[in-house]
Amino acid sequence: MAFVPNYEHDIFLSYAHVDDIVEAGAEHGWVTTLVKGLKTKLAQKLGRSDAYKLWVDHELSRHVRITPQIMGALKKTAILIVILSPGYIASDWCQREKDTFLIFIKEMARSGSRVFIVERDKIKDEERPSEFKELTGYCFWVQEEGKPPKTLGTPKPNPDDPRYYELVNDLSYDLAEELQKLKSAAKSPKTKLSEASPTMFLAEVTDDLDSQRDSVKRYLNQAGIRVLPEACYPFDPRAFKQALERDLAKCKSFVQLLSGTPGKKPPDLPQGYVNLQFECAKEAGKIILQWRSQDLDIASITNTDHRALLQLDSVVATGIEEFKSMVKENVFYRPPSSVKKPIEAFVFVDMESIDRSLANDVCTMLDRYGAGYVLPRERGSPKEMRNDFEKNLLYCDTLIVIYGNSTVDWVRENLRQSHKILAMRERPLKALALFEGPPEPKENPGLKLPDMRIINCKKGLSEPELKSFLDNIPKGDIK
Repeated sequence: MAFVPNYEHDIFLSYAHVDDIVEAGAEHGWVTTLVKGLKTKLAQKLGRSDAYKLWVDHELSRHVRITPQIMGALKKTAILIVILSPGYIASDWCQREKDTFLIFIKEMARSGSRVFIVERDKIKDEERPSEFKELTGYCFWVQEEGKPPKTLGTPKPNPDDPRYYELVNDLSYDLAEELQKLKSAAKSPKTKLSEASPTMFLAEVTDDLDSQRDSVKRYLNQAGIRVLPEACYPFDPRAFKQALERDLAKCKSFVQLLSGTPGKKPPDLPQGYVNLQFECAKEAGKIILQWRSQDLDIASITNTDHRALLQLDSVVATGIEEFKSMVKENVFYRPPSSVKKPIEAFVFVDMESIDRSLANDVCTMLDRYGAGYVLPRERGSPKEMRNDFEKNLLYCDTLIVIYGNSTVDWVRENLRQSHKILAMRERPLKALALFEGPPEPKENPGLKLPDMRIINCKKGLSEPELKSFLDNIPKGDIK
């Protein structure tokens, strides 16, 4: 059984046979060795070795056509991993696999399905498949000055060179996180939305941001927010603009995700579709909320118009999960008239990555009441993540542990580790709570730390429940 509901396979690995030929001094080919490492890491991150299904056909490159079996596997696969190399680009079979997977995504409107690129060799920009030009790959090759590129892990991984193992760990971490998001989205109840629901306009994006846009749309729909457009616009610029203006008239806010690419600019639309949507929203007087990655290097953008767009005050450079919460807050925010003074608390909101969206909603409410907060790091080595966890526990004065989609084993272990580290503090916590969010039902952790409260939000974030906890946080320092 696949990890992600409604799929038969979680991961389909596409590669050229030439990249898995066993070299002298090695027991297995490069691709087979990578798959073995990924299987081990994914099993550790997802809990057990049979938790997911990874499709690898070691005879793929020998087929002369897409067989019904392969068609079925591609159609029912959540994630495609591409081993990008000169051999992959030269393989007609690999190109058919890629095209078939992307067609299924488009035809079936499979939001969340995505492609992971593993760069086995250096590929010139002009040779890179157009569908992959904006995708950042996991670079398994290095090049020293004056020397040709070298593939890490050839003829086999070197235990004295950590670079290969770090890349395998990064790839498996991101795969596990994406699978968990897909599983959570599949299990979430579908919200029936009507024209009476709060409505936002979510702009069409460049190809490299399709998965982020799908993620934002799912999040808003699950929050009861209708998202327009509900269907793709025609490519003709005039028809595109007419449909755009018609939908904008129904919305209070305009939301747009931006990357480093300005997108398509047909001859009769010199400003391009990205700028056209922004200009129409501005002319219509809509509230404008725009996002870009905080990792995007603005100085590297050569298109002056697009660089100017990225530098507008309406563009927020933050994590996509934080941005989603900001967008939701724009719809539902109501000034808290009962709040007279800020809550005197600096809260560590601890959570597993799968519950980051729920944690962001909690932080939005904390901010509304004037409390400070800190979240765990999203990325880093195990040592860096551990150090960050310990510092957050030592310097916060209030702890909230999120128990939403995370497992009861994770909750129990984090509470045990928290108890151990909290004993090292000079001053005790002001308050401690286990935040029980959706979905229901939940397994009782069977572990309670001293003075730990339960914030019951299993049916959804409840402002009165969280406010009651905040109101009972002692003022000043506890000695």
